[in-house]
Amino acid sequence: MRFWEGIRLSLQQVRAQKLKSFFALLGISIGITFLIAVIAIVEGINSYVRDDFAGSLFGVNTFTVVRRPQIQTGEIDEAERRRWRSNPELTMREVEIVQDAAPNARYLAYYASSFAGSVRYGQYERRNVRIIGGSPEYEAVQGWKVVEGRGLSPIDDNQALAVAVIGSQIAERLFPTTSPIDKRIRAGGRRFRVVGVLEEQGGLAGNRRDAAILIPFETFQRTVTSRRLEVDGITVKVNSAEELEPAMAEVEGAMRTYRRLRPSQPNDFGIDTSSAVLDVWATINRILMTALPGLVGISLVVGGIVIMNIMLLSVTDRTREIGLRKSLGARRRDVLFQFLTEASTLSIVGAALGIGTGFGLAFIVERLWSLPAAVSVPAMIVSLVLGLGVGIASGLYPAYRAARLDPIEALRFE
Repeated sequence: MRFWEGIRLSLQQVRAQKLKSFFALLGISIGITFLIAVIAIVEGINSYVRDDFAGSLFGVNTFTVVRRPQIQTGEIDEAERRRWRSNPELTMREVEIVQDAAPNARYLAYYASSFAGSVRYGQYERRNVRIIGGSPEYEAVQGWKVVEGRGLSPIDDNQALAVAVIGSQIAERLFPTTSPIDKRIRAGGRRFRVVGVLEEQGGLAGNRRDAAILIPFETFQRTVTSRRLEVDGITVKVNSAEELEPAMAEVEGAMRTYRRLRPSQPNDFGIDTSSAVLDVWATINRILMTALPGLVGISLVVGGIVIMNIMLLSVTDRTREIGLRKSLGARRRDVLFQFLTEASTLSIVGAALGIGTGFGLAFIVERLWSLPAAVSVPAMIVSLVLGLGVGIASGLYPAYRAARLDPIEALRFE
């Protein structure tokens, strides 16, 4: 019962001295807000990168042969970058080499891409659009789904038809009130008939699909680019994760043989997988989580010092009250407990406010910049424990000082 009475008295002090309590809560709240917001965003991105982003970027159980690595880990010196820039372009002949090296692949697709200034339909326009020329298997390799109309077919590619499957952002922008199917859009100085709309991706990977126009590879070669028989990437999709590494090794060996690279020479091409994305994010995540305790600790120390100063001031202001309580029979431990409870209550209330503000801030960031956020129960528990710890540590000296006061001297205090 004494415990709850101490909390009740503490909350009364918070209400009675609102300005002091506000400053006491502020330091703890800022530290916990930062902790919760960062962990919520990091946890959300962890889940998104692991479950959605990497798969959307490269496809599930896939690897892509490219001219130079798109995802890079570790320090890359300028000599290495120059060597990558000198890598030869991939060709249609190398598509056949990769196909022969991976005969059991579920799908194999090749593609090339270019940025168009804008895409138009009538009075509507969407800027910063990416045009992708993909082989008939490209949609299946990427796991892209068509939600309206149809996807690209081998006939479209063989006959180099001017047809297109558009992303959801383009469909919403150009056709706000009507269906885009069979409408003709203008992109990259060419006209294309819309035959399908891709499922909305959203999130960090959204622009790759949602703001893209997918056309047959042969159409792309003949109308969009001047680079004949060259591709930007060759993507192989295998049946399971267990087949991924052996297939990559076979393709890498075949490419090195075709390009006549000696054993001592490095690859003059790259192989990207979703695991490379996960490795990059794991490195960033590790840096964030290493720096986070120090940054939060600084804020909590500042908050603890503020609480200690305010509690010392409170001891001075309530010296006569302490003397009165002691003269009526209160023991040292009763006074010690009361002031410790007040400091701890202040700190925990600040931590609770910080938790709410932190999650609110994380979800505002999610809304504004499409960075996913996730509620982390362990982070909430850690925050409350930290709040309690800071409250006890910062309230210990003021409570000890209050408990040591002589009742007679305290009653004489003016």
